[in-house]
Amino acid sequence: MAGAKPVLVALICVVVAGCAATTMPSPDPAFPSPGIPAAASSTPASTASLTPSPTLAATAAPTPAPTLPAGRLPRTAVVEQDGVRVKIELERNPIPAGEWTRLTTVVRNTGDNVVTWFHDGCAITVGTWGEMASAWRPGIAQTDVPATFKDRALDLAYRSTPLPGPIIDFVPERWAGTGTHGCADLGMSDLILPGKAIRQRYVWEGHAGHRWGPPPSGPVTLTGTFAHYWRGREEPEGDIRDRTIEVALDAWITGGADDSWLSPPEVVDAALADPAFVAYLETQDLGNGREEILWYRPELGAWEVGVLVWYEFPEPRLHLVLVDPHTGAIRDTVDRPWNEDVDGFP
Repeated sequence: MAGAKPVLVALICVVVAGCAATTMPSPDPAFPSPGIPAAASSTPASTASLTPSPTLAATAAPTPAPTLPAGRLPRTAVVEQDGVRVKIELERNPIPAGEWTRLTTVVRNTGDNVVTWFHDGCAITVGTWGEMASAWRPGIAQTDVPATFKDRALDLAYRSTPLPGPIIDFVPERWAGTGTHGCADLGMSDLILPGKAIRQRYVWEGHAGHRWGPPPSGPVTLTGTFAHYWRGREEPEGDIRDRTIEVALDAWITGGADDSWLSPPEVVDAALADPAFVAYLETQDLGNGREEILWYRPELGAWEVGVLVWYEFPEPRLHLVLVDPHTGAIRDTVDRPWNEDVDGFP
């Protein structure tokens, strides 16, 4: 037990007192560019029927293609408040769909005393994301078990608001390509000394949030938020959640999905048009030890739709159908073990 004491002391130092923050270097690996398949016919043939789904009637008029503004687009935005300068910088603008794009954030203390920053286990200084103005086409109304599956797959089961438009989300570089992630539910503090900065790097993986395939081309305003900070070492009165600095940057997405691509709700509808898939869902206790899967896999040129059963013996298994992103045809059925290295977390 003697070896445990220094660890406990170190933990108390981080959580209670914090430590001086310095520049945080990150590795610079070669970034993959998975790209977007031009059409369904470019993918390998499957054993399943390629008959288009009869449920996929058009739900909206064709959207006019947006026009990229002339001239050079900004890559950097800066806001200074309370002696704290927050900067976000894209490696390029416009940003291409289907490819990884880096974003660098810098939080610098320009004042003459320390800044305390309070955060959780992820320690994300400037969370950056954007929502496109265009809404996803909603598909058709489902009932019974298909309705439950669709609501859960689209994360509608717990929403009081409509499904948002395509989300552009930047994740810490170390987690890029690994699916979703969670943060330790701990309160920790860091001190940013006068003149010092915290520098971090993030990645947009080229798809809409939740691995929902390429977003449409067009404008998106990125918003970066630095939160839960105060000047000095002593926590001030009031709610620290109100202490935020926001910085906005107008970006443009190119090479995105056009109207020939099904929306995520339409992809779910296409899967639910398969009687065998619905029959399988009716045997499952959705939401109980099961994750509803809705992933676009660029390397397959297809969507994976189905269920991850965590407690199957001897290992978690995925029960999926592969859906063509343009026609809604069921290309194949898949029953395989979940592979964390390949699939990431749902």
